[in-house]
Amino acid sequence: MNMREFFDKFLSFWNRNFKFRIGIFLLVTILLIFKFFENLEMSMNIIIIFVVYIFSMTFHEIAHGYVAYCFGDDTAKNMGRITLNPLKHVDLLGIIFPAVIFLCGFKFLIGWAKPVPVNFSKLTPQKKGIFCVCIAGVTVNFIFAAISLIVLRIIGHRLGINNIVVEIFIYLYLINLLLGIFNLIPITPLDGGRIVYFFSSEKIRRVYGYIEKYGVVIIILIVYLANKYFSGGILSVFDFFLKLAGIDLSLDI
Repeated sequence: MNMREFFDKFLSFWNRNFKFRIGIFLLVTILLIFKFFENLEMSMNIIIIFVVYIFSMTFHEIAHGYVAYCFGDDTAKNMGRITLNPLKHVDLLGIIFPAVIFLCGFKFLIGWAKPVPVNFSKLTPQKKGIFCVCIAGVTVNFIFAAISLIVLRIIGHRLGINNIVVEIFIYLYLINLLLGIFNLIPITPLDGGRIVYFFSSEKIRRVYGYIEKYGVVIIILIVYLANKYFSGGILSVFDFFLKLAGIDLSLDI
């Protein structure tokens, strides 16, 4: 059995077996609980990261649905996806994956929510609508990152780095900047890949259509390479903007 056949069978098995998915989720949850009590100082950071991640992903998906609605597509609205309720957006595998790579000691965590359904044929004007819908999520992430830097600039020196409010905004900045940059990578199903797909020739679309079902594997590979070879460069980018806000963490996660 080659890699393609193995991956296709795994996806089919994953999608058909709800009990298996729940079992994996419970196993990861138990491991996280053990890690939680193993290092109580780290525990509060884990909680903050999880809450900020859910918050950021929720608004990322809302942005896609709301912009689609503004351009004439009410699919997301009719399905109840333009809502602040995170349960409408959370994807079980998208929660399990970052938890697993965290337990494996990775420095950067990437997850995903359930994609907001969009009927691109309803968008008017279509090309402008498609571009705006695709870019909406990362735009919201970059806005949250910028707001966090402004807040840190105002309150950072006054409260100190170890203050919980400052820590929340630091993670809000880090997670949203990472989500924004990561989603711009031109690989489907990421937003950057959607933009390239819709505005490319038919030949390139066929290539993207073929590789999309392997998107999760490619994402895992990118996360692995980022953690192994590019973590220093990525952290230096995060550090640069934090220093502009007057926060010097000398990040070395």
